Amino acid sequence: MYKPIPYPTPDKDPRLESVADKLATLTRQIDDADWHGKPVTKAQRDKLATLKQDVKEGKLWTPSF
Repeated sequence: MYKPIPYPTPDKDPRLESVADKLATLTRQIDDADWHGKPVTKAQRDKLATLKQDVKEGKLWTPSF
């Protein structure tokens, strides 16, 4: 019996997030914090490095859970 998939493409699936979008958002947040002299945690910088590595490896989507 055929059961249609609820989310036909990854961009429509709410369980997945775009790595490129997350990278752009985090980069903007860190740049803004640096510009205004606010502290940036090591966790944020580590997450940025991880996202950059994912983009280099060609990973497009990451689970949001």
